[in-house]
Amino acid sequence: MTALVQPQFIERWTRPEPRLPGLIQWLTGEVWTAERFRECGNKPSEYLQSGERIVNEWESLLTAAADSYFAELTTVPSPARKISDFFRDQPEGCVLVLDGCSLRELPRLLELAHTSRRPVVECACGRSAIPSATEHFVKDRLGFGFPATGPSQLVSRREWRDLGIGYHYFREPNESQHISEESAPILLWHRFPDLRFMDSTASSAEFYDSIWDTLGLVWQRTVQALPPSRTVLVTSDHGYVFLGSGFSDRGLDGSDHPLNGKRSREFASDEPLPTESPGLHVDSGRRVAVIRGRCHNRPQAPSPSRSLFRHEGLSLMEVLTPWLVLGPVGA
Repeated sequence: MTALVQPQFIERWTRPEPRLPGLIQWLTGEVWTAERFRECGNKPSEYLQSGERIVNEWESLLTAAADSYFAELTTVPSPARKISDFFRDQPEGCVLVLDGCSLRELPRLLELAHTSRRPVVECACGRSAIPSATEHFVKDRLGFGFPATGPSQLVSRREWRDLGIGYHYFREPNESQHISEESAPILLWHRFPDLRFMDSTASSAEFYDSIWDTLGLVWQRTVQALPPSRTVLVTSDHGYVFLGSGFSDRGLDGSDHPLNGKRSREFASDEPLPTESPGLHVDSGRRVAVIRGRCHNRPQAPSPSRSLFRHEGLSLMEVLTPWLVLGPVGA
């Protein structure tokens, strides 16, 4: 009997109550765990593929029979978990935003926290914006009133001085920056791993091995460069969906047509909005449409992306993100 038809699993997801809290507990407590990583022989690519197989099965079933979790993903989470909320509670805290980091990487982040002698104060789940794109996260989830813009463009914003926040933007894994211990609070934004997903080599599960390994270098240049006496939040602006062979609902093929082959699209005021469908979420108030579910979009471009790691859609692994609060070193 497969996991999909075991009575205890069916009962878990068909109760008449919010599904998202249980799904988060399942993802972080059963699927993306250090124990399962060890069961996969400590091989990141095997851990990725086997975990995605499990998640894909349940997403397909839930999308067909119990899709109310989509509505839960689009509502404002409680607690809100904006970056500004963390700084309000930790006036001298530090934040690291790992662009595109997902719940899959939580075991690696926890391992790095342990080796850095930083105790885990909270291991929870954050949310991307909708669409699950960086620019929308800057506008909706940072909490500082910035417009939708890229993190590299935030470097020159005068608002940081008014906020009293030291902002640092990292592009490459081996990049180092001088971080003053006098700056309080501090916000670091690192383009890893999302920048790597744009690489032409991001076309197999084996690519994931390099993501796992490189996180150690990124951690050294960021978290370990922060003042050891500070509390640190490690989080992400969005996750990503892995679209390897068999990990896409073929019943949703074509859902990206109104989006011109993209995973999301904003519509001008004089454009007609598409009709909502099983594979398409439409927010008429914001005039945004987003691919819904584990659906493989097919970019309409001269050289469409070969990457199997994508975001901007509405699915568990794109929207749910790590929210890891670490205490001072040795505390």
